[in-house]
Amino acid sequence: MTRTLLIPALGLLAIAIGCSDGKVTHVIQPGMGSITLGTTNHDGSGFLPLEGDQTLVPGAQGGFHVWLKYRVKGMAPGKVMVQRTVRRVSDNHLLLTTEGAQMVGEPAADGTWELPTAIPSFMCPSPLGVKVFDAPAVFDLVITDEDGNMLGEGNAEATPRCPTDDQQPFCVRICSG
Repeated sequence: MTRTLLIPALGLLAIAIGCSDGKVTHVIQPGMGSITLGTTNHDGSGFLPLEGDQTLVPGAQGGFHVWLKYRVKGMAPGKVMVQRTVRRVSDNHLLLTTEGAQMVGEPAADGTWELPTAIPSFMCPSPLGVKVFDAPAVFDLVITDEDGNMLGEGNAEATPRCPTDDQQPFCVRICSG
């Protein structure tokens, strides 16, 4: 009887996912936490939705990145593994992959824990033939426990853009592949 109820529920989930606008999605499964991807103000403060145009920010080593923050809800405090990927929407080409450990702290009164400091998602210099700017990309973040069990996943679509200041010619050159 459980299977009979589960199959229609999965069908409804598939329909809901199919109707998504593609901008921001959250994958929530029973017992899993939710993850919201965001970015910051230009000064590194705040939490803004990761969507629309995102200016590529010059980094200390001469490349460009997009600042990323995230919020989790429904996850117990403790050490987790965080895997981040960024793929171009047009052809699913991988632009970034990285992973590392993170301590999720105690949730705030609203039940969420937020990454205290934004982390750079390095986009360029890009590999030969891989244009990063002006190309919509999906930013995906997966959190697992230390045994590899998925705790949550979140993604957002945004378009990296070169800055419009004196950094623009350099950005175009090193971010166009």
